[in-house]
Amino acid sequence: MAEEADLSLGREVGSFQTAADKVALGDLEIRKRFARDIMWLFVAANAFVFVALGIVFWRDNAQLAAHQVGPDQRVIDGKVIMSLLGATTVQLGAAIYTITRAIFPLRAGV
Repeated sequence: MAEEADLSLGREVGSFQTAADKVALGDLEIRKRFARDIMWLFVAANAFVFVALGIVFWRDNAQLAAHQVGPDQRVIDGKVIMSLLGATTVQLGAAIYTITRAIFPLRAGV
């Protein structure tokens, strides 16, 4: 009896990959990991800021309730909130730009 060859589609497709294809697939994985890590860093940094802001806000309200500070001496006011909103918007834009450039790099000639 003739020996039966053990064939599978994955092995056959893998045999047609060139070195450039394997490098491109590895590069894609690195880019996806980079994007994921940047997003987690963004989320963690903003979570830390919001927790710290919550603690300061709580202390601010406690001091106001105890009449230790006046309303004009608050730590958290409209300027702080607007600054945080602006900084978060800039951070998000920078993170999206960085991820986009990492995943879809410009060609050398373009």
